Amino acid sequence: MRLRPVAFAGLSLTLVGLSLGATVPAHAQPEAVRLTVIGTTDVHGHIYPTSYFGKTADEDLGLAKCYTLIQQLRAQNPHTVLVDSGDALQGSPLTYWHARIAKPGIPNPMIAVMNKMGYVAFGVGNHEYNFGLPYLFQARKEASFPFVSANTYRAGTDTTAYEPYTMTTVAGVKVGIIGFTPPGVAIWDKANVQGKLEFRDILASAKLWVPKLKAAGADVIVAVPHSGLGGTFGPAYTGYSATSGLPPENVAAELATRFPELNVVFPGHTHTEVPGTHIGNAAVCQAQKWGERLSVADLQLEKVDGHWQVVKTEARVLTTVGVKPSPDVMMWAKAAHEATTAYVQSSLATTPDVWSTRESMVADTPIIDFINAVQTKATNAHLSAAAAFTSDADIKGGRITVADMAAVYPYENALVAIKITGKQLREYLEFSAHLFAPYQAGKPAFNPEVRGYNYDMVSGCNYDIDVRKPVGQRIQRLSYKGKPITDGQLFTLALNSYRQRGGGGYEMLKNAPIVYNREESIRDLMIDYLKVKKHLAIKDVFVKNWQLLPTAPLAADGKTYAAKP
Repeated sequence: MRLRPVAFAGLSLTLVGLSLGATVPAHAQPEAVRLTVIGTTDVHGHIYPTSYFGKTADEDLGLAKCYTLIQQLRAQNPHTVLVDSGDALQGSPLTYWHARIAKPGIPNPMIAVMNKMGYVAFGVGNHEYNFGLPYLFQARKEASFPFVSANTYRAGTDTTAYEPYTMTTVAGVKVGIIGFTPPGVAIWDKANVQGKLEFRDILASAKLWVPKLKAAGADVIVAVPHSGLGGTFGPAYTGYSATSGLPPENVAAELATRFPELNVVFPGHTHTEVPGTHIGNAAVCQAQKWGERLSVADLQLEKVDGHWQVVKTEARVLTTVGVKPSPDVMMWAKAAHEATTAYVQSSLATTPDVWSTRESMVADTPIIDFINAVQTKATNAHLSAAAAFTSDADIKGGRITVADMAAVYPYENALVAIKITGKQLREYLEFSAHLFAPYQAGKPAFNPEVRGYNYDMVSGCNYDIDVRKPVGQRIQRLSYKGKPITDGQLFTLALNSYRQRGGGGYEMLKNAPIVYNREESIRDLMIDYLKVKKHLAIKDVFVKNWQLLPTAPLAADGKTYAAKP
């Protein structure tokens, strides 16, 4: 029997049928159950349909919209399981307000809402660690559902820091849920986890724990790895390199391939939408980010000789576009939302200019120079490096608010300064320049394996990036105060903690001596800078010190190289 497509008003849903079944004898009249597994991932603190970044109209994101879809699915089938694949506790002004501004003792708004929504398991992601272990463990204490991670261990032991898996029973079917965390946490949040937690190989951990989950009686196994698919879907490494010594972060496709016991895999981490597909025996789909999508897998089970067998699976991704947010969810989070709104709308300074990140990866722009000016002032370093985390952050003149700073700098990075040589600086810039594909007129300008947030621009020195040159030979005319930089020359460099630890594959930096580290939030420093300055103009911070060659290399679409640079 085929499962019928689920239709919602205003939505067009595509189902991908996946046959996983064993043949049922003709004489048998098995008991049948339809199970619906629902998943979110990379919600990053979004409950209301808003990013808080200066926008007032409803946006197509957030748990309130997801819950409307979840309730519709539950109405169609009471046998449901709701899970999350990680990165829920950080990433929006709301979570920042709770972690850094709210009075102690106020319940975590994300956990409070997820409790009421009826989650049964939460796979721990990497950004759960950004506010420190006490904050994370308090959230776990408040949750009515288990945090699961089968590859996170207490340092120096074989004891997992969380439950490796959990089990729930739905309509007589035992559903096991197993989670995995990116090993890169050891680099990205080193200050919070070093000597306390270890993040081991995802696949090796699955080899240990999946059989145990099956032996514990699981009829269905759902994996919620905070891990991209990797393989043909994308690179295995994005947040660090293979030479780091850490296992790969994006292995969900291989996880599904290696372990036929898995019936559903809901990946996360890469903020990518993956429609319903089939890998190994598993139904696989990924729900993008911020509550913009919802993963759904329908499993048809039949009991044969006293054992449940999965005979058919269908997977799909639902969109929140056009979906009305749940009034219940917005009521549950109302107090936190209103406090966050008041906080982000508070004024910091004024500006007569328009600032934008739209061209920040292809041209030296004032908004990146502003970040570098703040970092240089705090550390007194010779050089400073920053990335454009988004291409759509704008400050349109007039008031500069906390929301503007959250849009420009959404991550919880700390400021660090290190000592490097001229040789390391050149290697750093050359590695950063591999964002650009080799120059070919009409061809894509950007390397698809490089995330924009892993492309850094350095202030304090002068250089050109010639994309007509081979990778590794693109940095031209590198100089400091008008003189060519030599390999042995020493500099101090201000940068974020993620990069200093080798994040993004910048292995040439991770062992550089640290000369400044006060565990200060870069966004907080930006906010404090503006509070003191009160008025900021482009001319106060902008110094053009680098350019892309050939000049104006991009076509009008901003994605391909121009025919005639």
